[in-house]
Formats: sequence, C-alpha cells, structure tokens
Amino acid sequence: MTLSPLGAGGVTSGVDVLRALALGAQAAFVGRAPLYGLVRDGQAGVSAVLRALTSELRVAMQLSGRVRVADIGPDLIWSAR
Repeated sequence: MTLSPLGAGGVTSGVDVLRALALGAQAAFVGRAPLYGLVRDGQAGVSAVLRALTSELRVAMQLSGRVRVADIGPDLIWSAR
C-alpha cells in the first residue's frame, strides 16, 4: 500500500492549494470554506466558493508560470536558508 501526502487544515484560498501541491501534497482538503458557502447560500454558496478557489488557483499558477498542475513543484517554495 502506498500512502500519498494530502494537504489539510488552513486551506482557504487558491494560493494555499498551490502551496500544498508545491510541498508535495497529492490533494488539498478545502472543507471549511465550502461549509461557509453552504451556511450562507446553500448549494449555490458551495458552488461559488469552489469556483472562487479554482479561479484563485488558476491565477496563482499563471503568476508562478505554471501551465499544468503537474508543473507545480517544490521549486515554488522559497527558503531563507
């Protein structure tokens, strides 16, 4: 059995998703943000939140010069070392 890293906790924007993927996550859980959308406006609220996250991720990828999710790697993470 192979375990894949997953990003969980604190993912509230497309940039957070990009960071999680750059750190090696295979997926990022975005449970809290859609729940806020659900409480605010039901199914339409969830859809709006997911569209916003997707749009933010797309913009973050474009700004970092990445065309595909497969292009996201650890080189995006800056370290002060």
